[in-house]
Amino acid sequence: MDSDSQALMRASLHDLANVLAGLQGILDLSDPDQPLSARDRARLEALLEDGLGTLDRSRHLAMETVPHAEVESGNEWRHHLAERLKPLATMFRKQFELRQEGDLRFDQWPGERLRGGVAALARQTLPFCQGEMVEIRMEATATEWRLSWPQVSAVPESLVPGAPVPKDISGRWFLRIRDAMNAHLQMEDHGLTLRIPRS
Repeated sequence: MDSDSQALMRASLHDLANVLAGLQGILDLSDPDQPLSARDRARLEALLEDGLGTLDRSRHLAMETVPHAEVESGNEWRHHLAERLKPLATMFRKQFELRQEGDLRFDQWPGERLRGGVAALARQTLPFCQGEMVEIRMEATATEWRLSWPQVSAVPESLVPGAPVPKDISGRWFLRIRDAMNAHLQMEDHGLTLRIPRS
């Protein structure tokens, strides 16, 4: 087995071990004679959903594939992104606010490919976010799609160009999507910004 495959396998096992540890922690801290509280049930469901997402990303990474990028309306794309971010919001006790900006004539977005990359990036940015609210500003123009995180204070270290490959699946997945879409991630005046050119 080559070194890249070994590193991917280790990253997958590491992330899935974290999921199982989180599940075990919820079960250990709950009363065995009582059903799970609504809060613990929500946390359990979020961990399971996150774990399934990790498995899906690992499969794509192992097979060197990416999801399709069919264009969706802005409202549809944001709705599905909000759903995708719910497990992160539950696990990390954050709230995500998705804000559309700019000219609505261009408010169409490249489907699951970008949505999955944005969700992976959102997870990477959480340690750098101030407060409980995480705002993501989105603007589609004639030449690019732009997403900004105003509360994020720095580019996550594992995503800085030239840094060693991230040890977790979400970091690896974001880099795969970044490269597949020729995207650029950098700090700008309005926070951490991801720019994706329209081809």
